[in-house]
Amino acid sequence: MTRKFFKFFLTTVFLCGAVFVLPAQKTSVPSLFKYKLENGLELFVMENDSAPLVYIEIAVKAGAVTQTPENAGLFHLYEHMMFKGNAKYANQKEAYAALNKMGVSEWNGTTSIDRVNYFFTVPSGLLKDGLEYWSYAIRTPLLDEKELENEKSVVLSEIEGGMSEPGRIFGAGVFKNLFFECPWKTDTSGDPKIIKNATAESLKKIQEEYYVPANTALFVGGDVKHEAVYSLVKEIYGDWQNGKNAQTGKKIETSSKTPFSATKKLVFADPQNSKGISRLVFYLRGPDAQSDENDTYAADVWSYLLSNPSGNFISKAIQNKELNIPDADYIGGSYSTMRASGIISFSAAFMNDEKISPQKRAQLILDYWNTQAVDDMLKSGTGYDEKDIKSVKGRLEDSRTYSMETASLFLRGFSSEWASSGADYALSYDENILKVENKDVRSFVEKYIKDKKGLAVLFVNPEYYRENKKEFEKDGWQELNAENARWWK
Repeated sequence: MTRKFFKFFLTTVFLCGAVFVLPAQKTSVPSLFKYKLENGLELFVMENDSAPLVYIEIAVKAGAVTQTPENAGLFHLYEHMMFKGNAKYANQKEAYAALNKMGVSEWNGTTSIDRVNYFFTVPSGLLKDGLEYWSYAIRTPLLDEKELENEKSVVLSEIEGGMSEPGRIFGAGVFKNLFFECPWKTDTSGDPKIIKNATAESLKKIQEEYYVPANTALFVGGDVKHEAVYSLVKEIYGDWQNGKNAQTGKKIETSSKTPFSATKKLVFADPQNSKGISRLVFYLRGPDAQSDENDTYAADVWSYLLSNPSGNFISKAIQNKELNIPDADYIGGSYSTMRASGIISFSAAFMNDEKISPQKRAQLILDYWNTQAVDDMLKSGTGYDEKDIKSVKGRLEDSRTYSMETASLFLRGFSSEWASSGADYALSYDENILKVENKDVRSFVEKYIKDKKGLAVLFVNPEYYRENKKEFEKDGWQELNAENARWWK
C-alpha cells in the first residue's frame, strides 16, 4: 500500500502590523490545500487546470468499522437511500435529473470497511451546483418508508446473490475467523435479518451519529481555485451542525492481535480452481492505524521488500522444488493499513502432482513462511537491508508521481487514507517513510510475524476435495463453505 503525502505548514500573512492566519494550509503535495470549517468539516482542494472539469467527493468515516451486531448492514443500506430524494429533490427521478442536467456521466457511492463516499465529476463552471447537490444529499435525505422498502429488497437481493459467490464466501470466512471478537466490523453487507427489520428511524440514528460535519470531508479537484472552493463550501456547508448524538473521535473496538493459540487451517473447495493447481493464503493480524501508527510505516516498507523477485522470500521459495511454485508471479505477501483491521498476508499458488498431496505441500509452504522466511527477514544480506529499503523509498516516490496524473485519481486514494488513518497521517506519510530503517522493519517482524499463529486457507478443486475429504480432515484442515462462512448464521 502506498501513500504520497508530505507534511503541511501553516501560511500566515502580516497586514497592518497584525498577524492573520489564512484558513488554507498549503501542503507539500503540489497544488493541494487543506481547510477546516468551524463545524469540523474538512476540505481538501487540488488545483489542476488540465481540463475544464472538477471532481467532487464527500466522504464519511463510517462503514463496517462503525457497525454493531444490532445495525450491521445499515450503513450500506443508508448509502442506497442517499439517492432517493431529499429536501431539494423530491424523489430519485428528480435527483437523477439534476445529475443529468449537470452533465454527470459517471457517479457512484460506495460503502467499505472504513469509509462511505459519494463522488462525481462536473464541468468546472458548475462547481457550486455540484457542492450543493451533495450538501442536500448528505444533510437532508428524505428516508421515505416506501422507498426504504424498495431499497431493502435491492440490498437483500445483493446479499442473496453473494451467498454462493466463491469470493464472498472466502472473504466472509476469513473475516469471521481473523476478527472473531467483532466480525461485523469487517462485513459491509451485514445481517439480512437486520436489513429486513430496518426502519427510517434506525437509519436516522446512523445519520445523526455519523453523517455529521466533524466526521466528514470534501475532496475537490480540477480546474478550480482553492480560495473560491473554500468560500463556496463555507457558504453551503457552514451552517451544518453536528448535533448532540454525533459519534466522533471515538476509538473503534477491535479484535485481538493474536486471535489463535495454534494456526487454524481451512480448506475451500473453489469451483474456479483446476485440478492442476492449488492456492494457499496465510493471514496474521497487523498494526491498526488508530493504535499502532508508528508500526504501519515499517509494515508498508516490509510489504514492498517482500515483493522483490530477487529477494530471498521469493527466490528461495521458487528454488525449493518441494514447494512447486512456478515463478515469482505465483508468490507474494502484503500488508493493508486499516483503521482497526490491519492484515498481514502471504500467498502462493503451486502446481499439484502425484508426489505430494496439496494439503501436505501447503503445510510445507506454511513451514517455510514461518521459519526460514522469517529468519531471513531478521538477517543481513537477505533483501531487508538499508540498500533494499532505499530502493523501496524510490519506488514509493514513483508511485506518488503516478497518482498525481489527475486530481480525481489522487483524491480518491487520499480520501481512503483520510478515513483509515486521518489527514495528518496521510500528509506526513512520505516524511515518516523516509525515517524507516532496517531496525524498524525487524522490530515489525518480531512484533507481528515471528512465532505468531494465523489463519491458513487452502483453495482446491471441488472434485479433488470430495475425493479426499477424509485426508484433509486427518491433516487438520477444516472445510470453509457457504454454510459456515458468515458470522451471523
